[in-house]
Amino acid sequence: MTGAKDRQFVDALARGLAILECLSRAEKPLGNGDLARLITLPPSTVSRLTHTLTELGYLRRSDQGRTYELTPKNLTLGYPLLAGMGLRDRVRPHLARISEQTGHTVALAIQDGLHMCYVDVVQGSDFHAIRLATGGRLRMNVSAAGIATLAAMPKQKRWSTLLRLRTEMEQRNEDVCGLENALEACYRLGYAMVRNTWHEGIGGVSVPILWQGAYGALAMPVPTKTVSAQRMHNELAPKLLNAAGEIGAAPLQMPAY
Repeated sequence: MTGAKDRQFVDALARGLAILECLSRAEKPLGNGDLARLITLPPSTVSRLTHTLTELGYLRRSDQGRTYELTPKNLTLGYPLLAGMGLRDRVRPHLARISEQTGHTVALAIQDGLHMCYVDVVQGSDFHAIRLATGGRLRMNVSAAGIATLAAMPKQKRWSTLLRLRTEMEQRNEDVCGLENALEACYRLGYAMVRNTWHEGIGGVSVPILWQGAYGALAMPVPTKTVSAQRMHNELAPKLLNAAGEIGAAPLQMPAY
């Protein structure tokens, strides 16, 4: 922990925030032992922190009661910032319109480390529409929103982000070349498209946006069994591109590897 010599620094607060940050990066609920190991705190301290955060409504126990996960209450911490930027208010009507036109779920995603976080979602009415949870997260390399965001980043930031992504992907034995090909395709097409990279049967299309200095991505997940690649290219991507043009399209940068 930082602030060891700073009398104004509150260790307990820093430790509680470290718990929340650790769970925000995790892809599954974590127990006290996992958290203690990841943030190098005594298990007894972690136990008190998770109990307090649960009582306050920021954590909930899993079905088995031995692990913890974040609750939607954590989103309230970020909503004022987004509202201040006006990004959600600016984007929401476009999400609703596209969802109504297509029957599919449409979302606004923003970068959170090496993940994309869905901060606003309009659920699709189609029977086969993919459901997204507000606050849900996906790794950048398996999501269309992540690829679109990478393509719009300034080159230096993208280079450093890709370096971290590659390291993580190699540890998972994932397809690094596939990510680089997806980035090149995004630059060429103006939008990102993935099929079956996260889970079999799920794909997505996404375009980056930039409004008043705030980056985001418009994303549409689709079932690949009922939505063809041709429809994604010819119908769905143009709708997102048109919306991005009205909101503020983020210029794509030449891939830098």
